[in-house]
Amino acid sequence: MRFSSLLFALPLIGAVLAAPAPAPAAVNDVTGLALEKRAVDVVATVQELANTVHGCKPLGPSQTEVDVEVTLGIIVGALEKCGNTLGIDLSLGVDVGVVIGAVIAPHGDIKKKVADILVQVIIDINAVIKSCKAEHKKKPKCAALLVRIDVCLTLILKGLATIISGLLFLIGTLLISLGCILDGVLVFLLKLLIGILGKLLGSILCGCIL
Repeated sequence: MRFSSLLFALPLIGAVLAAPAPAPAAVNDVTGLALEKRAVDVVATVQELANTVHGCKPLGPSQTEVDVEVTLGIIVGALEKCGNTLGIDLSLGVDVGVVIGAVIAPHGDIKKKVADILVQVIIDINAVIKSCKAEHKKKPKCAALLVRIDVCLTLILKGLATIISGLLFLIGTLLISLGCILDGVLVFLLKLLIGILGKLLGSILCGCIL
C-alpha cells in the first residue's frame, strides 16, 4: 500500500520540480536594489500627491518653527509616498540616473495631464516655502526637510521623464507662462529645469535675466 501510494505521488513530485522558478525581482542597474514590480496609474499617483500638497497652505505671519516643521513634513511624506509608488529610489543622489521601478498601467497620451498636475504641485510647494520665515528655514530640522523636498521632487520628475518624453520641457514652459519664480531653496529642481530649458529661459524661473 505504501509502495503504491509512493508511485501515485511521483508524478506530482515531478510536476512540482519541473515548475518554473519564480522570476527574479527586477534590479536597479544603478543601485543594485531589488525593485518591486506592480502596475501603477501614473495620473492617479501624481494626482494623489497634488491633493495632499494642495492641502498644505502657505504659512501666515504668526507661524512657529513647529508649524513649519509639520507642514514641510507632510509635503515630504507625500513626495516619498509618490516616489515609492512609482518605484523610484529616493535615496539616490540627484545627479544619478533615475529609473521607474514600477510597472506602469497602460495609458494614452498623458503628458499634458501629468505636466499640469506636477506644475500645480511645484507651485503649491513653492508657495509654502516662500511663506516660511527665513529664521525658520535656517533651523537644522527645517533645513533638512527643505533639502529633502527638493531632492524628492527632482528625482520624481527625472523618473517620470524617462517614460514621458518632453515632460520636463513642458513643465518648465508652463511654469514660465504662469509667472512662477522658484525659491532659491529648490536648487536641484532649478538646475534640472534650467538644464532642459537652457539658461535664457531657465533664468526666468529664478527671477533673473542672464
